[in-house]
Amino acid sequence: MRVIRGNLLLLGLGVGVVIGLLSGWVVYPRDAGLASPEGLRQDYQEMYMVMVAAAHRGNGDLERARVRLEALGLSDSLPAITALAQRSAAKGRAPFDVAVLGELALALSRGGLQPAAELLPAPLPTLETIATTTPEPKAVTPTVAPTAAGTNEFKLIVRDAICEQGLDVPLLQVRVVDAAVRPLPGVLLTVDWAGGHDIFATGLYPEVGLGYADFTMTPGEVYSLQVGSQTPAARGLASEQCRAGNGVVFDGSVYLRWQRER
Repeated sequence: MRVIRGNLLLLGLGVGVVIGLLSGWVVYPRDAGLASPEGLRQDYQEMYMVMVAAAHRGNGDLERARVRLEALGLSDSLPAITALAQRSAAKGRAPFDVAVLGELALALSRGGLQPAAELLPAPLPTLETIATTTPEPKAVTPTVAPTAAGTNEFKLIVRDAICEQGLDVPLLQVRVVDAAVRPLPGVLLTVDWAGGHDIFATGLYPEVGLGYADFTMTPGEVYSLQVGSQTPAARGLASEQCRAGNGVVFDGSVYLRWQRER
């Protein structure tokens, strides 16, 4: 009897194993498909976007970059790339990541992905709009490092000292537009001064303009500012003292406008 029971037990185990294998392999096979980028966690999606941007720098294939970004389920990849470039610059992440993301955002904006409603240039600040303030007389002339002809990516169109008494601090105010005077978001700006170095990007203040960016200046400090990676830096940027109509003296800002040449 014990031998019969043992044989029955072994037979039952064998039948169970066979039924289990048939169920797993034939009746209810496991889906062997790979996870898509859309299903990745947020931080891994950001790593994926950086890798796409790095690949774009290497091969220059914008269409392939678009297809890869569409795998994230993005209906419009330009805002996502621009926002990631801005966050990366603000958090001090690897300069390479910030640079490739900014380059991809610039390439996407050139590709006509900007919504039509956002292509209207925002009003530019002018000295005439501040009738109650007058800057201390001092010549402000752009000083641009020499470069080989034909290598500039952007051209400095406007460089002005502006007096805006309502500002809490003096600013380097920047606007960047393309050859058709459309604002360009995601353009990297590199600022240097005797005590440091920083990177920021256009598009951080969409309520002011997609091509707008600013940087807080310290009175008495002299700055240089470069747009993109091929354009010579504008040097000798400093806050000038302004005098309001009531005699109050305050620190003025600097306004610069670059236009893409190609």
